[in-house]
Order: sequence, then C-alpha cells, then structure tokens
Amino acid sequence: MPLALSVALPADSGRIAEIHMAAFGPNAMLRAQFPTPAVRDALQRSIESKALADILDPKTTVLVVRDLDQAAPGGKDQSDQSTDVRFTGDEHDEDACKKGTIISFAKWAHPVAEDEEYEEPPWHWPEGTALEVLNEWTKQMEEAQEKVVGSTPCYRLNFMGTDPVHERRGAASMMLRWGLEQCRKHNAPAYLESTIEAAPFYEKNGFIAIETLSLKLQDSYGCVETYKEIGFLYRPQKA
Repeated sequence: MPLALSVALPADSGRIAEIHMAAFGPNAMLRAQFPTPAVRDALQRSIESKALADILDPKTTVLVVRDLDQAAPGGKDQSDQSTDVRFTGDEHDEDACKKGTIISFAKWAHPVAEDEEYEEPPWHWPEGTALEVLNEWTKQMEEAQEKVVGSTPCYRLNFMGTDPVHERRGAASMMLRWGLEQCRKHNAPAYLESTIEAAPFYEKNGFIAIETLSLKLQDSYGCVETYKEIGFLYRPQKA
C-alpha cells in the first residue's frame, strides 16, 4: 500500500493533534501532567494550536505520512505493503499533500546557532494542567539535552507519533530517515528522548543511549510508579 511523506500543511494541524492524543494519550507522563478527561480534551486543542505554529515556524519541519489508498478497509492491505516516498528536499509534493489520510507525524527542530536569535513558539497549557509535574519533567529534559549535546547545534526530534491503527507500516522509519539525512547533509547531531518501549527502534537506526530521565508519579489511586525515558544521541558517520 503506498505511503507518501511530505511536509505538513496548516490544514493538517487538527489531524496531527488527533494522532498525538491517540498515540500518547495512554502514556503515564501525559496522564500525570493532564490528569482528567476534561483537561486532556483541552490539551488536544492546545496541541492543534502548537502544531499550526510549528508548521509555520521556519526552524521546525513538521512531517506527515499519508496513506494514499483511502479505499483500503481499515487502512491496511496485507497483499501490498510497498512504501512510496514522495518527498524532495524541503518542498511540498503537491500530489501527496492533496490526497490520502494522514497516519503519522513528526516534528524535527532544526539546529540553532548560539549567536542566532530564535524563540520556539510557546505552548499554551489548558487550565487544570499539573504544572508541578510538567515543569519538573521539562527541567529534566532540558538538563538531559544540555548534558548530551551541550551548546552544539543539533536536530531535535520533539515528537513522532503514529495512529495506532496504522502502526508497523514503516511510517516512523520514513520520518526518521528524513531527519538523519539532514544530519548527514549538515554534519549535525540529532537528539531525542524516547520511551522505554520505543528505545530499540532508535538503537536499530544508529542512535546511542546516553542519558536516563526518571520521575516518580502518583496515580489517582495513590500508587507510585517511576516513569523513565532515555535520551538518545545520533552522530552522522564521517565519509
């Protein structure tokens, strides 16, 4: 079944938010930061707003993968799992952007030089967000990136998510390859944080586990668990 990779359009922000919540909604950290169904509903609107801002941000490339065969039941056809990559450089493929259902997205932040003036579009968190949890986790993420790459300009994979109905079709690999090609092209490293479950995927693609992030979370029943993620670094191989 043909899949097409392209840069996202502003009109795609709503679908990106839907996929984000479908992919990350069960995540323990997300549920600790946004603890009620009402807050998570409002979060989806915040994600849509941030996705639109990121799409318009020249220092961020938002990628989407589309299933071009809309007639396939359930989005899957076991008789044909071919991958059709339709992305050239930083340009839109008009055909890919006009048809097909978005099944996956990724946000790649570009390197920013120390002397370059840039400010990432801000998040606007919904009322009811557990800011103490969010701020502590954000602090850990910032400290981990600083420890791993320091002041070295790098690509950063901020989010990558796939509609659970369309997992294991190669969409994530397509979007990851795009970022690694940019790293090789510009001789820049890449950094990301991964859930424990996704770690083998990044290791298989040349990332090295450098740092572990962890935070104790308490659920609505008073049970405490330690949530962990791994900071990964990719360095392009020299020719």
